[in-house]
Amino acid sequence: MVQGQQPGQGDQCIFCQLIENPDQLMLVGETEKFYAWLEFPEPRAKGQVNVVPKEHVESVLDLPPAEYSEYMTLVREAMVKAKEGLDADGVTTAIHVDQMGGQMMDHAYIQVIPRFEDDENAGTPVSAIFPKDEELQDEELLADIQQQMRSVDISFGEPVTPHPEAEKQAERARGESVETGEEEKNQQDPEDEDGEEDDYRGGSIEWG
Repeated sequence: MVQGQQPGQGDQCIFCQLIENPDQLMLVGETEKFYAWLEFPEPRAKGQVNVVPKEHVESVLDLPPAEYSEYMTLVREAMVKAKEGLDADGVTTAIHVDQMGGQMMDHAYIQVIPRFEDDENAGTPVSAIFPKDEELQDEELLADIQQQMRSVDISFGEPVTPHPEAEKQAERARGESVETGEEEKNQQDPEDEDGEEDDYRGGSIEWG
């Protein structure tokens, strides 16, 4: 990303212009809706990657859950490629929302920045740029902040249906039985009619 670049709109957006000619991008990964490319011309670290929606989306907060999941999967791939492909000693990811949050252009992006032990700033967390605020240690103020944030009703527009097995596990954890009929009998008796142990318990669940 060009540092200091003013936000653009639609066909004026720098990222949109780049995406119109993807052959010029130094891609390290891609999904149906997102690109991951090496930062140019001003990389801040070896292997710095921008992960960007192919369509003009102004903020990561504008993405529906399914696309956000696809987005973060590509971010994770870029992190793994930095660790295993470049032998990075660590990785920092940065998500900027709005100009006051550090977003430098009006097109969503997530930065993946490999970190190396011999770097001058190795080990420095992003939080180090924020000075401590002693006033925020006041418990009453913290309780007020907590209430303000908890009062927000979040709806991303797509209902999320729990995985059936996850739902069963949650109910079992609460001590509620979710089995009926013969299944309930099998929970009490670890052997079925053939004298074989029920292989359901203790098995791993693959979420696909």
